[in-house]
Amino acid sequence: MFKTHFGETLTVVLAIVMGIIMSLASIIVEHLDFNFSNVFKIWSMITMVILLVSIAIPYSEWSEKLMALFHLRKGSISYTLADNILPSLILNTCNTAIVSAANIFYNEAIPAEIQMEKWTQGFVHQWPVMFVISYFAAFAAVAAGKRVARRYCG
Repeated sequence: MFKTHFGETLTVVLAIVMGIIMSLASIIVEHLDFNFSNVFKIWSMITMVILLVSIAIPYSEWSEKLMALFHLRKGSISYTLADNILPSLILNTCNTAIVSAANIFYNEAIPAEIQMEKWTQGFVHQWPVMFVISYFAAFAAVAAGKRVARRYCG
């Protein structure tokens, strides 16, 4: 993922933009109080997860190989739409698992004996909704990342 400063810049901007979009969506979907504390808490977790997963998992390379397997022409609409599925799948799964866990396992109002059940229910409820949101949000985030990277990295 981080073979050049361009890739690093793109990923950092992507993480920040995705964090903003996903945190706002999560607050709306879960009917949480819309305040700075909730937005910042969720945004910071999502941004950190995206950055760490982007360092650890070469999902872009995997997606390129998958697109080649299906003989999709780079630059075509079908390639662009399909190329976003695997990264969204990986990032959304990690985000949903970790952010849900942080909100449930560190919540003193939820008794320890039912936290795993609540986490599982929350994951199953949130994952499909957040996948759709993250899939479409990724197009805007990648475009913003490329724009910033082109401007500052050449």
